[in-house]
Order: sequence, then structure tokens, then C-alpha cells
Amino acid sequence: MRNEIKYLLAYEEYLILSSRIRAALPMDKHALDPSGYMISSLYFDDQYHSSYYEKIAGTVNRKKYRIRIYNGNDAVISLECKEKRKNKIQKQSLRIDRETCDGMIRGEFTRLAAYDHPLARTVYGLHQEKGLCPRVMVNYRREAFCHPLSNTRITFDCELNATVNTGDLFAQNQVKRFVYPRNEVILEVKYDEYLPAHIGSLLAFRHTPVAASKFTLCCDALTDLHIPSTHILYSGEKTSHEIIDQCI
Repeated sequence: MRNEIKYLLAYEEYLILSSRIRAALPMDKHALDPSGYMISSLYFDDQYHSSYYEKIAGTVNRKKYRIRIYNGNDAVISLECKEKRKNKIQKQSLRIDRETCDGMIRGEFTRLAAYDHPLARTVYGLHQEKGLCPRVMVNYRREAFCHPLSNTRITFDCELNATVNTGDLFAQNQVKRFVYPRNEVILEVKYDEYLPAHIGSLLAFRHTPVAASKFTLCCDALTDLHIPSTHILYSGEKTSHEIIDQCI
């Protein structure tokens, strides 16, 4: 399980922090462009919208299921489960083929039965038992930076939007609704046991962490239901200055 802390930055703050991080840490080796790469994720939920309401209710232990692709192509297609236990996260992933992905987009999960993998069996079982099906398509541009100490990863997620007119990850001419019209950026800080001190010092700013779920934000963007922003704040979370106390 890993630590994950999120902050919502104004665009000007993002420019300052990203320049600091870029000067100190290497970019993710998979990022072929200095501006980052595009991520598109198709999230699933059951007939009771359990994932959505568990997140809104602040359920301590929960899971979300999604298919994720990069830069709009099918070179890598991952079926993923992101599990959260209190403030720790864990991700389980399975590479799937285009035919399986296209079937799941249509609500057909039968090809998962051919995979000898626990995640495939779980997702297929949830589809059969609880009607797990596509819920919302989430897109954003990510700049990612890594450090080997404590498996540290710093990401800036920009241009968060939900696809309006299709659930097809590979569709052309997608119509998108942006979540943050003022260009706010989500900063994510992930690490195993500790945050290296020199990275913590680069992130010294007065912000309270937020539970900025891209899944629920994009669900809300496509409906008339808008959850007040106070619902995305953790209670009693540490500021980035206080987090530095955990560093080595």
C-alpha cells in the first residue's frame, strides 16, 4: 500500500511548482513529450452507483474499476482496480486486448472469462452479480516525475474533463466538458514509506490536501447534481509543511 496526497492548485501555482520539480526530478520514462501525456479512463460502477456514493460518503475502504489508455491509442490497454484503505492506496492492473476493451465499452464482459487473472474474475463477477457497467469517461494531461527513494512519484494533472457524447475510449471528435474552467491543476504526491526530504522541501506551500476524485468530479460535471466543494476536503489532514516532518 502507498501513500497518496492530492492538492488543488491554481494555474499560476502549478507553473511555479512544476518548474521546481522539473529542475530536480526526471520525468517518467514513458513520457515522450515534455508537456506530458494524455490519459483516458473509462470508469465502471454498478447499478446502485456504489462507487460514486461510497466516495461522496467518505467510506474509508473502497474500490474503483476502470480501463485506462494513453495518448488515445490501443498500444497499452489496462484494466485496473484502485483500492483505497484510509489514506493508503493500492493498484491492481491487467493488460487486456482491444477486443476485450471494445466489448466492455458495449457492456459485454464475456471475454474476461478467458483471462486467468483474479482481477478479470472479480470484474466479470461484479458485472454478473451487480450490473457493473461503464459510467463515465475521464480525460486529462499528466506530467509525471519520479524518484527511486521510497518509490516517489509526483504528478500534475491538467485539463481534467469528461467526455459528453460517447463512452468509446478511441472515438474521434469527442465532445468534452471541462471540470475546472479556471485551469486548476491536481497535484498528486505518492510514496511508499516516507517522502524524501529534498522533495518535501520543493513542495512546501500552504495548502490543505483534498480528496479530488476525478471519477466523482466528472460524474458531477455531466449531471445537474453538484456536490459542494466542502465535501472534497479531508478532515484534519496535514498541510504540505507538516508533511515534511515525515521526510528523511
